[in-house]
Amino acid sequence: MLTSLLPPPTVPVSKTAKPRPSALSVSAPAPSPAATSDDAPGGGGPRRRLSALIRSLCAAGRTAEAARALSAAGGGAGVVAYNAMVAGYCRAGQLAAARRLAASVPVAPNAYTYFPLVRALCARGRIADALAVLDDMARRGCAPTPPMYHVTLEAACRASGFRGAVGVLRDLHGRGCALDVGNCNLVLQAVCDQGPVDEAVRLLRDLLPSFGCEPDVVSYNAVLRGLCMARRWGHVQDLMEEMVAAGCPPNIVTFSTLIGHLCRNGLFERVHEVHAQMAEHGCAPDVRMYATIIDGVCKEERLEVARGILNRMPSYGLSPNVVCYNTLLKGLCSADRWEEAEGLLAEMFDKDCPLDDVTFNILVDFLCQNGLVDRVIEVLEQMLEHGCMPDVITYTTVINGFCKEGLIDEAVMLLRSMAACGCRPNTVSYTIVLKGLCSAERWVDAEELMSQMIQQGCPPNPVTFNTLINFLCKKGLVEQAIELLKQMLVNGCSPDLISYSTVIDGLGKAGNTDEALELLNVMVKKGMSPNTIIYSSIASALSGEGRINKVIQMFENIQDTTVRSDAVLYNAVISSLCKRGETDRAIEFLAYMVSSGCVPNESTYTILIRGLASEGFVKEAQEILTELCSKGALRKHLMKHFGIV
Repeated sequence: MLTSLLPPPTVPVSKTAKPRPSALSVSAPAPSPAATSDDAPGGGGPRRRLSALIRSLCAAGRTAEAARALSAAGGGAGVVAYNAMVAGYCRAGQLAAARRLAASVPVAPNAYTYFPLVRALCARGRIADALAVLDDMARRGCAPTPPMYHVTLEAACRASGFRGAVGVLRDLHGRGCALDVGNCNLVLQAVCDQGPVDEAVRLLRDLLPSFGCEPDVVSYNAVLRGLCMARRWGHVQDLMEEMVAAGCPPNIVTFSTLIGHLCRNGLFERVHEVHAQMAEHGCAPDVRMYATIIDGVCKEERLEVARGILNRMPSYGLSPNVVCYNTLLKGLCSADRWEEAEGLLAEMFDKDCPLDDVTFNILVDFLCQNGLVDRVIEVLEQMLEHGCMPDVITYTTVINGFCKEGLIDEAVMLLRSMAACGCRPNTVSYTIVLKGLCSAERWVDAEELMSQMIQQGCPPNPVTFNTLINFLCKKGLVEQAIELLKQMLVNGCSPDLISYSTVIDGLGKAGNTDEALELLNVMVKKGMSPNTIIYSSIASALSGEGRINKVIQMFENIQDTTVRSDAVLYNAVISSLCKRGETDRAIEFLAYMVSSGCVPNESTYTILIRGLASEGFVKEAQEILTELCSKGALRKHLMKHFGIV
């Protein structure tokens, strides 16, 4: 058993993680307006007090009072007071007032007068207005700062996509703005994320130099990632050579990106080549890179190779961390190699590698997947001993395991005890238990749990409702399913295609085809396009009642040509007619199918032949089968399969 060799608990050493600066962040953040002469020591007490008053009033949402205080000060107000007022208007969403004030400041404005306005406009996607503010600055002899360009370009990437962002970049350059490589990299990253990689390559090689920006390693790494995502490995190598020639050699990020993509694509032979290249450029693989390689190897189910990499890490001066161990542990558990997994757990303890939440979640998932839920509680207790707290993933996994084993009461108890353990159940947790209750036909308990879910502030989602609707329809409780469909809207959850198709199918099987058609009309009026499954369900129900004319009428009303030409839709009708013993009408409907431009498939003929044989027309079925096989419409082995030859 996996847990039998769990080591005694260790107390992990807490380390404070230092924030990592973004490669795209600007080097000079926007300084506070307080850093001006008006607020400097000896810079004028009254002005400082006025600025503080305006900031305080604006922070309280009292912009009108702040504006009156500023106006009353007259010529005694300095630029800091005006800056505070502009910023206050922006925070209050009064951008028109902020813009008017910024344009009419009676003292010499500075960059901090305009920065809050530019930021607020960009946050609302008003890029053109933000650019106009930059023009206002220039007219008043006030130079924009790099953070302004960064904010504008960032907003353009969000609002207009990469093409719009490139357009704004050109616009800024045309206005004479002093762009830096960080601004260009921001747009380059957007191109790599959203557009064709060729656009990114062109921007790197042509546009950046034309803006007076020399690409740096961040620029090259962004494009390299795009090439990797496009699996253009030859171009990746060319780009790396170009980096070296440009005096911008690859760094650890370059190699980590490349190795990560190679592993995800199973190209482990190339990983060895890249590994060798690293030494040439003075880069040493780190633990994170080895974790990436181990993960890729495990996903390819080459666990011996992954184990060998883990064993060799100390020889490279690296100690495997918990991520490396967890990755291999997950691979071993997925392959049901639990004895090796137990050995790996023992090794983690021997190497002073504390188990973490992920380690235990892997074990819990393994036990639940293999029906060993009796050992799960023991693992949860050991988590606490090792200083790890079960999270919502842990509990939800256990709940799912209980439900799979039919231990519904245990699942309900664990769900209700989660909050007491400091872990709030989520929608997935509730949905799994609801599904278990429905499987046990405990409708009253399911209804109570749904009410409790809503009361606890955990709104059901479409999956929750669809789970209940599906079970109700399977049990023939269609009226209750329709009521639940209405409750979806009350709870702010719109029915989706699955919701409607399930209820429509339930109505059809219950013989309520007219109600099914009404619900179909409701769907269409809401702007939803029914799919083949929905139409097939109704068509099957109608043909089962012998209402072929109604079926044909429905077919004629279908607007989607893809659906109308789907053989599955016609086959549903032919199958229903054959089940009613009306193969003659089924053959007539086959003619309608062909005349409608839908080509019969093998299933169409199979249904008809079976129908003929079941009605005693064995000879006719044999003749049709032989002819279809000779024409290649059916496979010959089906002759024996039908047992009519």
